[in-house]
Amino acid sequence: MLFTVLLGTVALLGGLHMIAPDHWIPLTVVSSRLNYARKKTLNSAAILGALHAITSEAVGGTALIVGILLVKKYLTYLEIASVVLLVAVGVYFIVNGYTEEEQGIEYGAVSFKSILAISAFPDFALIPIMLASSALPVINIGIILLAFIVVSATSLTIMVYASTEGITRAIAKLPPRYIDYLMGAILFATGIVVYLSLF
Repeated sequence: MLFTVLLGTVALLGGLHMIAPDHWIPLTVVSSRLNYARKKTLNSAAILGALHAITSEAVGGTALIVGILLVKKYLTYLEIASVVLLVAVGVYFIVNGYTEEEQGIEYGAVSFKSILAISAFPDFALIPIMLASSALPVINIGIILLAFIVVSATSLTIMVYASTEGITRAIAKLPPRYIDYLMGAILFATGIVVYLSLF
């Protein structure tokens, strides 16, 4: 059950995170400004989505390895820490979304290097998920990591493709805080499920 919950959580987070306009609009603007062919734009989206997932996994994997080395045979402590972090990060996303003011982002001034930097910046929401996976076999952890990469890359590519087709106007107006609310609720709910699976 834990494997299924964590796999579903990373799939949802990977997909939702890339729907936020601040991930795909800059790429479409820069691609248009540089006259990229559609294929190059979509390839760039897939690479940037995967890069974002991989850097997030590197941070989460580091936290998992350090956690295992620190607690060694008391892996239950890692699971408890993951529950606390899942709930805390979930609440953080919700509070952050609530307090976030509408900020007008000038996408026209964005450069490809800026997009690369944003995409390379890891998503720390993966840390508690990685800690929660400490009780799983290595193969299951690998499947979770692969799913996060595939979903993130696919989601960003789909959003960029939809943008090139002109069917993302409603989503482009979506305030990022709504994504924060949803991601926070998913992390909070995952924390509760992981907690219940411990007992």
